Amino acid sequence: MRPSLVNRSLLALLVCILTAVIAPASSAAAPAKGALPPDMVAYFAGTWTGSGAFARSGKPLASDYRFTPDIENQCLVVHQKEKPPNDFEFVALWSVNSDTGQLIMLLVANHEAGASVLRGSGWQDGKLTFETAPPDDPKDLGRERFTFYRESATAFHTMYEWSRDGGKTWAVGDRQSFTKTS
Repeated sequence: MRPSLVNRSLLALLVCILTAVIAPASSAAAPAKGALPPDMVAYFAGTWTGSGAFARSGKPLASDYRFTPDIENQCLVVHQKEKPPNDFEFVALWSVNSDTGQLIMLLVANHEAGASVLRGSGWQDGKLTFETAPPDDPKDLGRERFTFYRESATAFHTMYEWSRDGGKTWAVGDRQSFTKTS
């Protein structure tokens, strides 16, 4: 197997395992199909370039996103990478919990940040929000949120936010506007 196929296969297996683990113990909702909505896959698929600024410092920020449909368009593999002088990047897998129908983002970031599981509820009024699940440890009040705002068929903007009080208040980390390049 090629390394990229091995990585994609391992990531897909990890998502399947995590989806089963993070699913609620009981759910009143009827089982849903485990695939992203086709319009979401079609909208994001491709390469996007963007720029913006860090909220606190006002310093400029630029990055690229690459969204790749995978496993019969049931999921999107997402690569985000900031351009120099910044160096943050992540790889994520967007999929759907087949038991609850809830969107899931499994995100792995550099700088030894490890993996995070974020949940979303789909497009609502032109925006898509993923937020970290409440931690198991009630003393851990750190949360993250990524929001994607659809502007047109070829443009969106994002906002990254974080909370240190369990989601009661949120601080903006950065905002960027993206344009589809392919």
